[in-house]
Amino acid sequence: MKVKKVNWQGAAVHTREIDPGKDYDWIVKEGELQLFEQMEYMHQVALRNTGGDVPILALLVEKQAIGFLIGELPSSRLDHSNRVIYNTLYLEFAPEEQDNILESLTSLLLCTPKTYKPHQQHFGDYAEALYGKEAINTVILPGLYKKPSVLLKPIKSNKMILPSTQVNRHRCARYLMDFESSTDESHFYFISTGRVSLEKCEEIAELSDAMLLLTLSSEVETEIDFNQGKGKGGFEKLKKIMRFNRGVAK
Repeated sequence: MKVKKVNWQGAAVHTREIDPGKDYDWIVKEGELQLFEQMEYMHQVALRNTGGDVPILALLVEKQAIGFLIGELPSSRLDHSNRVIYNTLYLEFAPEEQDNILESLTSLLLCTPKTYKPHQQHFGDYAEALYGKEAINTVILPGLYKKPSVLLKPIKSNKMILPSTQVNRHRCARYLMDFESSTDESHFYFISTGRVSLEKCEEIAELSDAMLLLTLSSEVETEIDFNQGKGKGGFEKLKKIMRFNRGVAK
C-alpha cells in the first residue's frame, strides 16, 4: 500500500494512566495546536464512547491549519481493573498538507472492518509512542488504495448528517476527494462516529459553516440537509422535522 511521511505541527493524545483514580484526559500535548479547542469539543460531544464498528474519524479544515483525529485505538496498556486503555490521536498539519490528509482520511473511510484493523494498530502504536515521549514529528499516513464509487448519488450540499452506511461512506469519500476550501466558509468539519444522538449531531452542525457527519444513530434513518433550512423560516421548519423524527424514533 502507498504511504506518505508527513510532518505535523502539533499533536495530542487522549488517554489515561494505569493508576486507580485516574481518568481519561488529553495527557499529551506537543507543538503548535491552533485548532485543538474546537476538536476537543467535537471529541467530547460526538466522538467518545459512541460504540459501533465504524472508524472514529474527524477532520477540521481552517485557513491556518488542518486538524485530524482518529479514535478508539486500543493500546497494550491495561488499567488497574485489567481493562484495555484506548487512545485517541489528534494531529495538526500545515494547510499545504490538505491534499495528503484528505487522501488518508478517504482511504480510512473506505476500509472494511478487516482492512481497518492494521491502520488502527498503526495509529495506536504512534499514539503510544507519543505518550511515551518516543515519537518524532513525522507520521506515516496511508495513501488511497482504492477510489470511491463514482456511480453513487453525489453529495451536493455542504452541510449534512447521514446514516453511516457503506454507500454513504463512499459518497462522503468522493466528496472529500473533490473537496476544496471555500473562502465563504470559515471552517469545515467531517466526522465519522458511532451511535451519537441526533441532538448531539445537531449541536455540532450548529457550530459549523460546512459539515458532513456520519452516524450510526437509530434516530438518523435518512440524510438531513441543513441547507434546506435556508430562507425565511426554513431552518425552524427543518428543526421541527428533526424533532418529529426524534419523537417517532422513540
